[in-house]
Amino acid sequence: MTTVTLDAADAAELAELLEYVLERLDLLAEDDLAGVLFASTTYGRADLKVDIARLILQLWSAQLSP
Repeated sequence: MTTVTLDAADAAELAELLEYVLERLDLLAEDDLAGVLFASTTYGRADLKVDIARLILQLWSAQLSP
């Protein structure tokens, strides 16, 4: 596995951006727009939410350089 190095500020910013994306996905689902975005793929909204949540957890729990 390749190692990626992020400084703490970049990792926090990326985690916050991903959290924002999760919120927007929930809003799309409320407006029934998520079906349009994921209509032609087997990778659905639930799959995307799980992957984003995993990345957020990894970013917040990673050892980061200052």
